[in-house]
Parts: sequence; structure tokens; C-alpha cells
Amino acid sequence: MGVASIGVRLDAKTSEVSGEGFVYSWLVPDDGRRGWMLFTPAEQLFRECDGTGAVLEDGMEVCFGLAEDESVRRHARWEGGQEWRVMVTAAYGVWKKFQEDGEPPRQAHRTFY
Repeated sequence: MGVASIGVRLDAKTSEVSGEGFVYSWLVPDDGRRGWMLFTPAEQLFRECDGTGAVLEDGMEVCFGLAEDESVRRHARWEGGQEWRVMVTAAYGVWKKFQEDGEPPRQAHRTFY
């Protein structure tokens, strides 16, 4: 696939039953792929969603803070897919900045290979 950049930006703040959430959009400018993910800090969880923050049924999810074996089991069905790689890379960018700053970032651009 080569090197690609991903632009990630905060689109909206939501309030869910499970707690506060943040809707991020991501874009791969090189090929036009785009999508959205809902970040729920309390759960350390990113879920694929639509532009309004509604979680997609059977959508991808990325959960940080899991033991390695649990992470492999939970994420196995998406592993290897191009969209999965993009979402993990975008989510990691947000997660890393969240860890550094203690609050959800407005932007979190990443590069992946």
C-alpha cells in the first residue's frame, strides 16, 4: 500500500448513556477514503459510527487498555483489512494525544505504512 497520511479531526461532542463521547472524522487524502468513529474515553473505546455519532451495527471497534490476548480475540474479525488499518491508525493518534493532554484533541493527524 505504501505510505499514506490520515487527517483526523473532532466533529462533535455527544452524551450517551455510557458517558461522554466524541465524534471524529478521518480522511485519507491520497485516495479519498473517509469515515467516522466515536471515542468514549471512559471505556477507552473507539467505535465506527456515522457522521452523527450513531454507532454502526456490526461496525469496527478499537479498544485500548486490553490485555494482548483479549485484544487479539476482540479485534480478530477486522484484522488485515485496509479500513481496519486506517481506523486503528486514526484511533491511535487520538488516543496518544488524549494520553498526553488529558483531554480529547481537536486534531490528530497520523501517517501509516
